[in-house]
Amino acid sequence: MGDRVDVREALEKWDREADRPFVEEAERQRLALVERFPLEDWPNMPLERYACGFPGNEDTFCRWVEFRTPNLGGIGGGSARKHMIFKRANQPGWWYYDPRFRDEREAWETIRAGFVRAFELAERNEFDAIGDIEPLTYGPSVATKAVHVYYPDKLLPVYGRLWQEHWHRLLGGDGQLSRGVPGARRLLELAREHRQFDGWSPREISRLLGFAAGTLGVGRVVKIAPGPDAEFWEECRAGGYICVGWDELGDLRDYASKDELRQRFAEFYPTTPGKTTEKVGEIWTLLELEPGDTIVANRGTKAVVGIGKVVEPGYIWRPDRRTYKHTVKVDWYDTRERKIHAIRKWAFKTVDDLSATDWLWIQIGQESPSGADSSVQSPVNVQQTVTPLPMDPILVEIESALRRKGQVIVYGPPRTGKTYTARRFSVWWLRRDQGAGDAELLLADGARFSAVERLLSTAQAERRVWWMVANPAQWQWDQLFKDGSVDYRYGRLQRNYALAQPGDLVVGYTANPDKRIMALARVRDGLHLTPEGQQISLEPVARVNYGMTYDELRADPVLANSEPIRFRNQGTLFALTPHEAQTLLSALAERDPSLPDVDASDAGGIGQLTRVTFHPSYSYEDFVEGYKPVSTSTGTLDLQLSDGVFKRVCRAAQADPDRPYLLLIDEINRGNIPKIFGELITLLERDKRGLTVVLPSSRETFSVPANVYVIGTMNTADRSIKLLDAALRRRFAFIELMPERKPLEGGRVNGLDVALFLEELNRRIVRREGREKQIGHSFLLDDGQPVASSTAFADRFRHEILPLLQEYSYEDYRELGEYLGSQLVDVDAQSLRREILDDADALVAALVDEYQREGPRGAGTELPA
Repeated sequence: MGDRVDVREALEKWDREADRPFVEEAERQRLALVERFPLEDWPNMPLERYACGFPGNEDTFCRWVEFRTPNLGGIGGGSARKHMIFKRANQPGWWYYDPRFRDEREAWETIRAGFVRAFELAERNEFDAIGDIEPLTYGPSVATKAVHVYYPDKLLPVYGRLWQEHWHRLLGGDGQLSRGVPGARRLLELAREHRQFDGWSPREISRLLGFAAGTLGVGRVVKIAPGPDAEFWEECRAGGYICVGWDELGDLRDYASKDELRQRFAEFYPTTPGKTTEKVGEIWTLLELEPGDTIVANRGTKAVVGIGKVVEPGYIWRPDRRTYKHTVKVDWYDTRERKIHAIRKWAFKTVDDLSATDWLWIQIGQESPSGADSSVQSPVNVQQTVTPLPMDPILVEIESALRRKGQVIVYGPPRTGKTYTARRFSVWWLRRDQGAGDAELLLADGARFSAVERLLSTAQAERRVWWMVANPAQWQWDQLFKDGSVDYRYGRLQRNYALAQPGDLVVGYTANPDKRIMALARVRDGLHLTPEGQQISLEPVARVNYGMTYDELRADPVLANSEPIRFRNQGTLFALTPHEAQTLLSALAERDPSLPDVDASDAGGIGQLTRVTFHPSYSYEDFVEGYKPVSTSTGTLDLQLSDGVFKRVCRAAQADPDRPYLLLIDEINRGNIPKIFGELITLLERDKRGLTVVLPSSRETFSVPANVYVIGTMNTADRSIKLLDAALRRRFAFIELMPERKPLEGGRVNGLDVALFLEELNRRIVRREGREKQIGHSFLLDDGQPVASSTAFADRFRHEILPLLQEYSYEDYRELGEYLGSQLVDVDAQSLRREILDDADALVAALVDEYQREGPRGAGTELPA
């Protein structure tokens, strides 16, 4: 795959000698820690020498591994919970991973025994067993670094789960990676398979891999505002950090969990529960940032003042600062101020993950597509050296499930992005398989994405074969082969011109006096505007010798009823059915063996990506094979055996076994799945790929190749997965997409917080209808951004959200009133209050009152940062 490390390429760029001082300093730090905490002291080490939280005591093992040994690899980020036990700063007492312990001493004895046992197992090289030591499973990063400190040659010093999993993929690992010490051991084994690392220490290997991973765009990208209008930017730039407010909360590392922080936040900043959740999420992000993550410092909504990388130790509480005491240490590598298109939600968000599109355009230094002129060149074409965002976890999850099962169904409530996600995955995955370096960048560039999707798609399978007539008094087919192309203006049967697509095959016919087929061509450009009017462009394929004459065509039982013969060639562009095209091309090939091997299916062929939509009348005949009616020259109907889309995909995949072929089925649950798949449902299983069956209609042998994959999308508002056919459920992996508040965060419409509105509405829906009937976030998105005007919001609400709620309520206006409130629903009159519903501003005001009336601060109040 395209994201694995090319060790040779990385070695060519890496200066091992220049990195030696860093490696030597790492060893100095390791020896200092071992001297301070000898291995033989562990069985009797007191809690006070291990734990964080003792006032004025920085000389503990936890402080050393987190803050005083940065060259040994970072475990920064997150709260003090990773140490399994710590002394609370904001409230009395201790926190330890299992509250069932009688006190901190009992908890420490268990944790200490776990460390001692881990060191004994590491001495015997029994690393998998370390992963089963219960207390250490609550602090795998600390445990892994501790084992590496005492046994530096036995583990690769990579501690975080996400980094371990990412490097596992980079090194070509298969299957699931065990977290913590077993994972770090497995990474070292994979690295040692590369002979180029002979003689390298694990520390040196990790440095090279870190460099290689960095070039692949690994790391989170987060924007943080350094005060209102970037008030503290100069301090941040000079000091090498980013800062935010909420000082009353104190040191974030003293909180055992996000829930504990949420409780504390509510004491100082009372607001609605939803707003508390949103802001606590922003603050907690500071703890989650790791070395290598990217920080974008913004000034308001229209400017970026700096870009940098998080460095050890990450989050730092700075009580010496007058204000804005929460900081993250950053190496600012780009401090040019640049203008960007306004990102509206930044007006309400101090800390926020960047979208792929915004990050791409920020790097390029131009305004984002939504604010740029439509003629601006595609960003992927403008700059190929930008760093993409880390891969969307849902795409990675789909990839893992697809490789394991062969087929996946992405399911969830309406408008949660199921088809959007499936399309993005398909293009990203197939593009990476081709070894293209722009797979991640494509996800941020809508125009380029659409172009590549068309290139990969079996829109080609729908291409047609056309019959085109040339009048020799005006133009002859020989001219096409001399000039290399020709433009055809509108002629008779203009409806056909709009249907002709690039790649379609054209049969060239000459009218009087020849009345004969003379050439084969292809459509180069579909209908387009030129100074001479609307035209299509052709390019040559082959001259035809001994082409069929008009009389011979009329005598053929299939072709006699074709469009050009029925119209007596009185026109320019005529359509041929697939059956007519196949009959004609076969006859031409028999007459002229020198013709290239083209047939009706060659008018496009099957791409790596094929998309279909199931519906109640979709059948086995459409999907696999079956008899379909075709017209005859006598005006009657005859039955012809035709291949379905899945059969064509499988045939193409068999002929091209080195590339994956992906079938995307929208609305998979709307079809009669057992009937559509028929006997092939068994062949989908991974261990039955390649087995053959005899198809009942054609009597052909058929199998599903290993390189065919299926993704389905399913709306659970129509049908729960619990109701799906059991055979289907066994053969598909299922991945759920639920409504997300994050894409809507920061969106405001006349004081209405769209994210909080949707969250509360869904809470009411879940209580009455169940979680599968929730409203998806994309109802309220416009080009990836939250709707911003009351008119746009009202249109979405009236035309899309309200009809769903009415359907859920079954015209029970009492229940509808519980969803929307008495200002919008007149329960006694059993009606909606149209005077409010039809006034966009009044509608929004009513929803503000209904959904944001909790909390003393008021709906529109922004919390301090």
